Order: sequence, then structure tokens, then C-alpha cells
Amino acid sequence: MNDQHLAVRGASKRFGTASVLDDLSLAVARGEFVSLLGPSGCGKTTLLRCIAGLLRLDAGSIAVAGRDISALPAHRRNVGVVFQNYALFPHLTVAQNIGFGLRAQGVRAAEAAPRIAEALALVRMAEFADRPVTALSGGQQQRVAVARALVVRPTLLLLDEPFSALDRKLRETMQVELKHLLREVGITAIFVTHDQEEALVVSDRIAVMNAGRIEQLADPATLYQRPASLYVLDFVGQSMRLGGTVSAAGLGEVTVETRLGTVRAPGAFAPGSRVVVAVRPEAVTLTETPPGGRNTLAARVSEVSFLGSRTQLHLDLPAGEDRGVVELPRLPPGIGPGSAVPLAFPIADTMVFPAA
Repeated sequence: MNDQHLAVRGASKRFGTASVLDDLSLAVARGEFVSLLGPSGCGKTTLLRCIAGLLRLDAGSIAVAGRDISALPAHRRNVGVVFQNYALFPHLTVAQNIGFGLRAQGVRAAEAAPRIAEALALVRMAEFADRPVTALSGGQQQRVAVARALVVRPTLLLLDEPFSALDRKLRETMQVELKHLLREVGITAIFVTHDQEEALVVSDRIAVMNAGRIEQLADPATLYQRPASLYVLDFVGQSMRLGGTVSAAGLGEVTVETRLGTVRAPGAFAPGSRVVVAVRPEAVTLTETPPGGRNTLAARVSEVSFLGSRTQLHLDLPAGEDRGVVELPRLPPGIGPGSAVPLAFPIADTMVFPAA
């Protein structure tokens, strides 16, 4: 990942009066796996289709490996696409599906055969070469779709929510398999998803999109631990958040008065500013006398959710406060709905944002 491979500059796209992409820019390094994450209508699939050449930008440019492809038709961009529904041909075998792009490129059968075999081996589907794709499971069809995209040796691979039709357990397995496969091939890939956990698992970096713009572009750990805005905080992971007013500020730290008590956080806001303080659920412990450097509050449990390896406590917060989740490795005895609990969390892990 040492040089820029994909460069989107000033991309804008409108459908009628609706602006879907708004002066968006994105740079992706060679060999990097970047996810476009966001809710329906944020522009992520439109951006993917513009890169693929299935839609034309109204303004801006797209370059791959230093070559401007903005005006090229889709079939001349050498960009592989894996669609949400896989778009496999039901009347063809697995091998014939994988080789379809090679035939479209005019590759001779003698040259195509070893490339198809190589692609089948890459996705561990060699023994299925002569089977009809209709006889395959969803996960197997997904592998065939990836192999078909890779066999033409694209300069860039685009994946449009390729796991959405799979059940949860298979989806999680395929996420890890795909990440390993693309590492092995060394290809640059753009992955569209609305699933935050999926994006965190597969990505080198994640672009969180909002109303046709990129709200934040960062590696998964930075995105989760240091979201740039309330929008990113809310979209990526859960949190306990409280509104309040800054009562003191200095030396890179603010003191915020909330309706549950006083909270300190790293930040720079003027006294009197309306802010929102937040902390990730796993950073909170139920401790009455915590060590120094921690905020302490008290709240009441409204609901308990057992999630197998962890337990979530949903807190009964004052009216107007809609985020109150604590996550524990195990539930302490005697804690349940209605229980009063002491909350402690590191000042260093506390985030502060301007109120919406």
C-alpha cells in the first residue's frame, strides 16, 4: 500500500433535483481494501457504479493507476465487479461462468483454461467446475462471482454488498475468507456495505458516507475509538452518550455538567458550550471506588440483554437522553432491571462533540 491506485476527485452526481454525490474525493492505495459504509441513500452504491462506468459523473474525475478513466465505457475500464445478487448465468456451469469474461475479451480457449483453473483453485471450487451454478449454495455462488471478477485480472475490484443474501454465520465466514483471498492476490478493492460490523472486519480503511460526502475516512480502530462526528459515533458501534454544558476548560480537557453528574473528557470547547459526551459500552465498568483518571456516574438498569460472550445493560436515562448501553464480559450477581449501578469509565476514553 505504497502508492495511490484509485483517485476520485470532486465527484458529483445528481438524479433530477437530488444531489447523490456532492464534490466527493477519495484516494485508495495499491493493494488496499476500503469499505464505503453508510445508510441507504448516502451515495455509496452510486459512487461504486460511477467507478465501474455503469453511471457517468456530472462533474469530477476518476483515475486508476494514474490513468483517467472518467470518459471510458465500462468494458474498457478493466474493473471487476461483484454484484449483490452475483449475476451468475444459470444455464452455464461454474467453469463457464468464470470464463465468461475471458471469452468477452477474446482470450483463446487454450489460454483461458489454465486461468479458469487457477481462479477455481483460488476460491477452493476446483471440484465444482462442471456443476451448474443452480446446484450451489449461497456461499459457493459468492465464491464463483469473486472468481469470475478476478479471472480477467482487473486493476480494481468492486464489491456491492456481496454477502447480504447469506445467513449470519456464513456471512462472517465469507468475510474472513474474502479478506484473506484479496490479501493473497494483492488486488485493490472497494467494498460497499451498510453493515458496520462487516466493514470493521474486512477493511484496511472505512469511508463513512453521509448525504453524498465522506464524513470520515480512517482505519477501523481509529474510526471506532475516535469518531470525527456524532454521525460517525452513532453509525459505527454503540455508545453511552449524554448531553451537557461545558463548565470548565483548559490544558486540553473539558468538564461537562450532565444530568447524571460531572464528566471530564479530552477536548477544547469554551465554557458554556452545549456538547454531547460519549463513551463506548465496553469501556464502562460497574465500580464504586475506581482508580484515578476515571469518570463516575450512577444510573438505573432498564433492561438486560445476554449476547453469549457478553452482556449488555440498557440504562434508564433522563428524558431526552437516548443512548445508554454498558457492555460487560459477564453479569454481576444481583444485577437486573431496576437495579441501581455505579458507572466508571476512563477520562481518556471519553469523547466530546458539539451538540447537534
